Amino acid sequence: MQRSKKRFLYTHKIFLTIALLLFTVFVLPYIYWNILPTRPLSLFLIDKTTAEDYREHRSLFWLLTHWKYINPATDTYYDPETDYYGYDPADSSFSSVETLLMNNADLLYIADTYGVYRYPMEYDSYERLLPDHYIPIQMEYGGLSGQEMDVIEAFDSLGRMCIAEFNTLQDPQLEDWRTQRRLERMFGVHYTGALGRYYDDLNSAARWMKDMYERRYHTRWDFSGRGIIIIVDRTSGDDKTEVVVLDASDLEHTPVFIRTSADPLLQGTEDEVPYYYFFEFLTVDSSSQVIAHYEIECTENGQQKMAAAGLPLRFPAVVSTDAGRKLYFAGDFVDNKVEMLLTQYWNAEFLLTKLFSFYFVSDQTRFFWKFYLPMMENVFRRVSEQSAEYRPAARP
Repeated sequence: MQRSKKRFLYTHKIFLTIALLLFTVFVLPYIYWNILPTRPLSLFLIDKTTAEDYREHRSLFWLLTHWKYINPATDTYYDPETDYYGYDPADSSFSSVETLLMNNADLLYIADTYGVYRYPMEYDSYERLLPDHYIPIQMEYGGLSGQEMDVIEAFDSLGRMCIAEFNTLQDPQLEDWRTQRRLERMFGVHYTGALGRYYDDLNSAARWMKDMYERRYHTRWDFSGRGIIIIVDRTSGDDKTEVVVLDASDLEHTPVFIRTSADPLLQGTEDEVPYYYFFEFLTVDSSSQVIAHYEIECTENGQQKMAAAGLPLRFPAVVSTDAGRKLYFAGDFVDNKVEMLLTQYWNAEFLLTKLFSFYFVSDQTRFFWKFYLPMMENVFRRVSEQSAEYRPAARP
């Protein structure tokens, strides 16, 4: 009888400990998040390449909600499906330039201007059965017009914070080369015509890349396994475009790494974070500062390939201009798959940052938690502090 009672008490303590642990991990952070005060931050987001899941900017809105930043105009959290300027996949509509109103914004973020492409109507019938790479596509919406650039430059003149990232500078998405030059002057960067991406399997690259490689070098595409593909567009003609393929034999490590600095906006970021998505090669003005670099660690053979194409092994990842008021991200940083489930959990990043510390996580998830999240936390904090200087205090 005494032994059964002890066993009952022991089992009871175990269940009580488990219940307390579950409450502490899953319930308490949710309760604490809900009692924290909200903070106003006016964001104007441009995204012209939005897909049905709004992935191209969803992670940015996850961060805003998680840290309880609200739209001061509505006193509500930002909605990734409505609170942006660009393409709406719900009804295939486009924002008109008349709605490009950002004078009251604290932060302008140009996430993606690549645009939306469609198959021509004549391919909607039986011809649509042809493989995709034989069907021409046409841009339906995208790029930045001169009129839109006028509004962006007017906002920049207010002295507020501006961020742009990959696929904002590339031709032919821009209306013309003059718009590109205006963007480059604004952010203190220059696009060199070279962009790349890491692949878990090089054979999964787009058919047009393979075709371009085979036309350029008169040899069959025979790459597989992990690697990096870099397209170097020196002129408008495909025959002048170079395709640099770095496979396992060319790389000491397969992904591109991001090297950080002591800049305050990078406080809390991890050095040598692997980056697995699109990136571009830039040069910067003397007035700009490169606060984070990409680095490709190549074997001797890989170094020779990069040198032959005139490409550096170390190149800008994050460029700061005007003392950090303007930032350019030379990669598709905001495009991350983030589950919305944990948005309303206080300090969820602490657990998830530890969870995704392992190098076997071979996607953008680790980059998001170890680099993008802490960097954007610093950005939001700076924007919030600066906006308090010119935004009227809320009534008690």
